[in-house]
Amino acid sequence: MSRLQKMDVPLDQIRGLVLEVFKNESQSQYVRVCNDVAQLAVSKEIVLDRETSNGGYFGREYVLDGDDQDRVREIIWNLIVEGILMIGINANNSEWPFLKLTDYGNSVVNSEMPMPHDPSGYLNSIKQDIPEIDDLIITYMTECLKAYRINLLLSSTIMLGCASEKALLLLIDSFINSFEDDVKRKQIHDKFANKMIKRQFDELTRSLTTIQSGIPKDISDGLSNVLLGVFEMIRNYRNDAGHPTGVTISKEQVYANIQVFIPYLKKIYQLINYFKTL
Repeated sequence: MSRLQKMDVPLDQIRGLVLEVFKNESQSQYVRVCNDVAQLAVSKEIVLDRETSNGGYFGREYVLDGDDQDRVREIIWNLIVEGILMIGINANNSEWPFLKLTDYGNSVVNSEMPMPHDPSGYLNSIKQDIPEIDDLIITYMTECLKAYRINLLLSSTIMLGCASEKALLLLIDSFINSFEDDVKRKQIHDKFANKMIKRQFDELTRSLTTIQSGIPKDISDGLSNVLLGVFEMIRNYRNDAGHPTGVTISKEQVYANIQVFIPYLKKIYQLINYFKTL
């Protein structure tokens, strides 16, 4: 077996590899997980085989660097705390180093949507679909995902709401700037100026309703459900989380909100790019 050099990547990226290992095989044990992570790291050219120049060759087996083995163990314990993994696989192998996906973990790793438990993969999915994504949205979503993974569900909900609000404000700016006539642009600007986000949202909704027939069909399809419906849902949850209402928000609901945020964000940027062409 060939020992790899230490991976020069963030912990979250290795976390994505660990989740992929368990997606491929729902039960394993610690050393095998490390070896499977090593194989994935080479196949994805995250780290190169010391003995070859092209990332290894078919049939070679790999062992992680000692520091990376420690990082995998840290990730595994975090996934246990998060309810993704359990210790033991059956009555005869019920202790460490045996590991198995929980029912919740199985649903997470087999989700067709990007997983909040894999922050690197989630954020990379956004950046791939929306290369021009605003840095502040990424900042808020990074905090949102961190809070979610350690069950700070109110904090995660608030950060998601901040990301959503920033995206909506960018959309409003692009809508205002789509008017070439200075007087008309000033009139539209004044309708939004100095208003709370809900009032701005309502004004945008009215404006989009009047022009929706002229928006290309691939953008207008699902506009009410994906854009308007999701914004209201996220905003309402954020208000509940950000005020001393005593309302509790389930992990399943926060998970669902984080997942629908991506199609919502894509719809916003479709509109932003459309307004830039006017």
